[in-house]
Amino acid sequence: MSDLDHIIEIAMSNQNMFKTKMIVDAGIRKENIKVLLDNGRVKRIGPGYYALTDSFVDRYYELQQRCTKGIYSFGTAAYFWGLLDKNPEKIECTFPRGYNASRLNLRFDTKFHFAPEEAYQMGITEMKSPLGSLVKVYDKEKVVCDFIKYKSRCDIRIWGTVLNNYFKRRDKDLKRLIKYAKTYQIIDELEMYVELLQ
Repeated sequence: MSDLDHIIEIAMSNQNMFKTKMIVDAGIRKENIKVLLDNGRVKRIGPGYYALTDSFVDRYYELQQRCTKGIYSFGTAAYFWGLLDKNPEKIECTFPRGYNASRLNLRFDTKFHFAPEEAYQMGITEMKSPLGSLVKVYDKEKVVCDFIKYKSRCDIRIWGTVLNNYFKRRDKDLKRLIKYAKTYQIIDELEMYVELLQ
């Protein structure tokens, strides 16, 4: 197999995209990427990131490949969990406080949130994106707690829809929700919404 074909194979096994580092780690000279760019078989989607020209790239997967510390949160996570019917216009991710996300230069609308380490680590899970790629996202209970804690920063219609849909679900985990609410110090607000919406 030629180096060019090997690069294509690496991309196909990685949701139709690859990083320069993957190619170098495979023992292939990175100059081969330029050959593929010149003949139109790949396109550059960001610094050090490439995708097959005639293929679909899941933007959720691409974003997490380009910023591995980003966890899907707020409206985006709510949509993944079925707490919203419509995908929000902006992809929302949470990063640990202090992370420099300004250098990402993404090609789609994003909204970044920053959290202290304990809150950032709480509730991370993996699931398939609406487009079928495995991505990191906060669990339903963390999403609900984020919406309660940061109510003043949220669209009130989206906020209400998320809470109403969560409390209608059979698979809600109230023990976990209460545990997160205690960590966030929003237990009184949560109890009020549980009484109203249960």
